[in-house]
Amino acid sequence: MRSRWLSGSAITLGLAGAASAQEEDADSLSVLTTAADAQAGKTLAELSAALSGSPRGLTRQVRRLVTPFVWSRSAHHHDVSFLDSLDEMLATLASRQHEDGTFSVGNRHSPPDTGFLIEDMGLMVSLLEADDHAASAEMAGRIRDMMGKAGPGLAAGGVHTPNHRWKLCAALARIGHVTGVSYNDRIDEWLAEGIDIDADGIYSERSGIYYSEVTNPSLLVVAHVLDRPELLEHVRRNLELTIEHSEPNGEIETIQSRRQDQDQRVVNIRYFYTQFRELSLLDGNGRFAAMARLIERQFAADIGDFLGDLIERPEIAATLPADEEPFADLKRYYPGAGLVRIRRGKLNASAFGGTDWYADGQPTPFYNRFGSGLSTNPTMLRAFNGKAVLEAVRLVPNFFSMGHFRSNGIAFENGEIRLGNALAIPYYLPMPAERRSADAVYALSRSVDGRFYSMMDFDNRPVSTRDLTTNVAISGTDTGFDLAFDISGEADVELTFELTFREGGELSGAEALEDGTFHLIEGEGTYTLGEDRITFGPGNGPGLIEARPGEQYAWHNGGLSIPGPKVYITAKSPLTYTLSLGFA
Repeated sequence: MRSRWLSGSAITLGLAGAASAQEEDADSLSVLTTAADAQAGKTLAELSAALSGSPRGLTRQVRRLVTPFVWSRSAHHHDVSFLDSLDEMLATLASRQHEDGTFSVGNRHSPPDTGFLIEDMGLMVSLLEADDHAASAEMAGRIRDMMGKAGPGLAAGGVHTPNHRWKLCAALARIGHVTGVSYNDRIDEWLAEGIDIDADGIYSERSGIYYSEVTNPSLLVVAHVLDRPELLEHVRRNLELTIEHSEPNGEIETIQSRRQDQDQRVVNIRYFYTQFRELSLLDGNGRFAAMARLIERQFAADIGDFLGDLIERPEIAATLPADEEPFADLKRYYPGAGLVRIRRGKLNASAFGGTDWYADGQPTPFYNRFGSGLSTNPTMLRAFNGKAVLEAVRLVPNFFSMGHFRSNGIAFENGEIRLGNALAIPYYLPMPAERRSADAVYALSRSVDGRFYSMMDFDNRPVSTRDLTTNVAISGTDTGFDLAFDISGEADVELTFELTFREGGELSGAEALEDGTFHLIEGEGTYTLGEDRITFGPGNGPGLIEARPGEQYAWHNGGLSIPGPKVYITAKSPLTYTLSLGFA
């Protein structure tokens, strides 16, 4: 049975005897101390940039000096050479706080951005109040004053995105703890909306960045400061999900994201460090413990910020449970995100058909729209084979500048993944007599297919359409996957299959083109990195390579390309073709 809390859980005021209630994890503390000491040196070397940068960044740099200053095992413990810099940094922060208590970080007078500062400030007050250096109490007082000033503005202010609600709750909890002024009514008002997590443990923004850096840490703060243990279950479910979406190298799958990480940038696991530590200790969970240790091994130089968390709450600095293998083989369908994850030994793959263009197989109001907060990634398959990575399999029909194929959903039955869509692109016919305008002025409107806008009152015009239907069946093989494409409807549509690999490997079997890309015309191609290999093919003959992202990008010279070497396979509709992928 799970304990409600770890022993000694609270906003703790003990520094010298971290994890005194339990046997401390000396190795972990050593890793964090080394990283934090290195960060402090970098902060001092780049002080002028921090002072002229954003208040949010400056606050984090203050934390990077305060933490080693109070930590008895740091090489910088009570280093008086820090004090002038800290004085200047705190004065700069205070000068940039608005009269309403908020800070501007791009967003003007921003409660949620201020919330990020407050989280760091609250931790620093805890550390400084427990320290015995003469300067610490004075610094704690200055930070406490800024927190107190921010309280009313954050309690009255609003947010932009789902995760901001939980960041404001955490900040208000911190302010209440430090100042004694309760903002629990406002916190309860936000929490009453419900935590935006589905049955699989996926938060509504589907983003590894926001799971780790905002939502989970915020819920944990509220849980501990306000004694709300029911919030821990959301974090627990998300951590289980995060392991399922992670690679052994520490990367997290992002193709399903609704935020900026859907561009498939590398998002790694390190920001989950204290979350995995805490829940591993609370639950005796060896998989979570293994993830914390993986982070220490792979990202030791990057986790110095977490030393402050372990100092403030010594119970999470206790020795972790014994490891259990986190990366078990799996085949799992996540219906809310339109994602299937498959792990088989060193092969990890994701199939995706869950963009916000469609719901229940039908176009949504977001069809053929792009923007922050919408899932629009056209990658249908991504695979990691050890160090060899196939970043994306995409398909681009040269069909009315509609750009990449995006599935209208995803099905997973009997081990087979099915994707598909049907495009019906209109030509607009004369306006019916009863809707003609005497002054020849018609409503400025969006075309039915979402490509453009004109004063044509498109919604009220009859149309004729040209149609293209695409179906994809992805099935497992002994060595990898077969992607069976069946494309019908309009004839002679040029089709470009785009395979993007991660940089660093060597491609063979495909014809090199002048622009640095490759064309697989016949036979099989191979991508090799070290001992890991990915095969793909067959080629489908010569043909036009046309992989532009569509009118919505092209009209302002935008693009939708993932970095890395690209191999194209070309064809024309109608088409029955199987792309075979092998992993060794």
